[in-house]
Amino acid sequence: MITSPLKIVVTSILITLTGLFFSACSKDDDASNNNDDDTPQLVYVVTNVGNGGVTSINDGDDLENLFIVQSIPSVPSVSYNANLPLTLYFNDKILVPSIEDNILVTMNGEEVGGNIYINESFNGYAILTFTPFETYEDNSDIVFTLSSGVQDDGGNGLDSDYVFSYTAETTSNGEFTNNGSFENTSGIDFIGDGSILEGTQGCVNPVDGSKFAAITTGNQLISSGNAIGGTSSVLLLGPIENTFSSVSFEYNFLSSEFQEFVGSEYDDTATITVVGPDGVNTSFITSVNTVGKNNTQCIDFPNLPDDGDEYAGETGWVVKNVNGNVGTPAYLIITVTDVGDEIYSSALTVDNIAFN
Repeated sequence: MITSPLKIVVTSILITLTGLFFSACSKDDDASNNNDDDTPQLVYVVTNVGNGGVTSINDGDDLENLFIVQSIPSVPSVSYNANLPLTLYFNDKILVPSIEDNILVTMNGEEVGGNIYINESFNGYAILTFTPFETYEDNSDIVFTLSSGVQDDGGNGLDSDYVFSYTAETTSNGEFTNNGSFENTSGIDFIGDGSILEGTQGCVNPVDGSKFAAITTGNQLISSGNAIGGTSSVLLLGPIENTFSSVSFEYNFLSSEFQEFVGSEYDDTATITVVGPDGVNTSFITSVNTVGKNNTQCIDFPNLPDDGDEYAGETGWVVKNVNGNVGTPAYLIITVTDVGDEIYSSALTVDNIAFN
C-alpha cells in the first residue's frame, strides 16, 4: 500500500457508471474543521471505459498473478515528451477499487494528480493510461509507482511494485491541426523508429499528398532511431486545437510475422490513443493475428522483411475511425508493438488524418 501526504485520509469514494473518483486531504487537515479551506483535494480520477475494469472479484478460477505485458514508454531513466501519457497493457482485467492507495505519481518528488483511464484491449484485458491534470514541467523528474496491491478480476496482485521513472521534456514544433497529410513536420514527434517518408516506398504509396508517416517495431529500419525497449515505436501528434468528435485516418499494416507466425503468440499489434483534458480513448487498430493470412506480399518497403525472412505482408490502405470527444488541446498517440519477441519487425504507415 502507498501512503502519501495527499492521500492519508480518503474522504469520499464515488462510484458511477463512468468513473471512480478518489478524493483526499492533506495530513495537516483538521477533520473536524468544516470551513472552505478543508475542501478535499481531488488527487486521482479513475474512469472505466468498457469492460477492462471490474468493480468486484468475479473470476474465482483465476490463479495467475496480474502482470504488465507492455508499457509505453518502456525504457526508464531517459527523456520523453511531457505530453506523452504513461500507458500500461495488462494480462487481465483490473479490479478498479484496488487502484485506491496503490498508485503514486510524483514530479520532482511532489505528488501530482491526474486522470487514470481503464480501456479495454481487443482481447478484453485492461489498458491503463495516466495523464496529469497539468502538463509536466520541462526537465522534471517523473516517478510512477503502481504497488503490488492492485488486483485483477480474480483478486491476484502484481508480483512486486512497478516503478517507472523518466524525465519529462516540453517540446513544441507547432500544431498538428492542419497537417493530416504529413506534408511538413508541424506537430509531429516520433519516439523510437519513425519517420515521414516521401513518395513511393516499395509497396506503399502516399494516400493524400506526397508524404506519409511510418513507425516500426525494429531498430533503424526507416530512421536513425531504435524501437523503445526493442519492441515499440510511437507517433505522437499534437496539439490539435480545434474541437472534434471523431478522427479518421488511413493505415497500412506491414509485418515480417506474415505468414509463418499467423495464429501464434507473436501477435504484433497497433493501437491509437486520443487524449485530451476531458478524456482518453484507446482503440485497437489491427494485429498480425487479426489480419491473418489475408494479406498481400509487400516488396521493397525499407528493410522489410528483416531477420533473414523472405516474406513481408501488407494490408494495403485501410480507413479507421475513432471517437475523439476529449476536449482541447488534444493529442493522438499511435503505437506499433512487437509482441512476444524483438525480431521479425512490423511497421504501420499512416496518412490522410481528418478531424470531424
